[in-house]
Amino acid sequence: MAGFGAGVLLLPMAAWMLGIRMAVPVMTIAMLLGNVSRLWWSRGETDRQVALRFLVGAVPATAAGTLLFVGASSESLNRVIGAFLLASVPLRRVLAMGHWRVRLAHFPVIGLVFGVLSSTVVAIGAALTPFYLAYGLRRGAYIATESVCAFAMHVTRGATLARYRMITWEVIVIGGVLGLVMFLGSWIGRRLLDRMSDRVFLAVIEALLVLMGLQFLLAPR
Repeated sequence: MAGFGAGVLLLPMAAWMLGIRMAVPVMTIAMLLGNVSRLWWSRGETDRQVALRFLVGAVPATAAGTLLFVGASSESLNRVIGAFLLASVPLRRVLAMGHWRVRLAHFPVIGLVFGVLSSTVVAIGAALTPFYLAYGLRRGAYIATESVCAFAMHVTRGATLARYRMITWEVIVIGGVLGLVMFLGSWIGRRLLDRMSDRVFLAVIEALLVLMGLQFLLAPR
């Protein structure tokens, strides 16, 4: 419904059912497929300057962060995800105030920070959206640029996980099914969004983020 955040909400569910070790590789495949459609339909509107500068920091940071993921304990990974889910709520509100001006020179640093974070959380679109909007990207330009950046991070993470044999055929099948089903979910979400006010929508999303974040922090096992 939001155009972002599906991965953030899906990741805790995948972790509960598959375990965090398998959930991140599965989500990498699913989100990779999910970004292909958005990238294709808005391919001619990408802001290449923003995407290039973002990926200068994001690609090496994603690879390095994925190495940390491989060596970290499941309990610590759950706590990181829980903290991110809780922090995403006030972060969205602060950046939505428009007091901070994002410039082109900021994107390598933004890419560096969120590249490391994406290696564990996988779907960070909800937290990145305010930065793109604060720079001035709108509509097709925002969708295309965000999709390019997200696609590159998913490919980097997937390649690193494959090197450590964490991308198995089982992961590919489950992630592929999730990615394909997300196309149908996007269509249904669009219909639901037409019947929901912005206030109710944000309240529902933030409530889910808080509840899932607390669950990961208080019951990481």
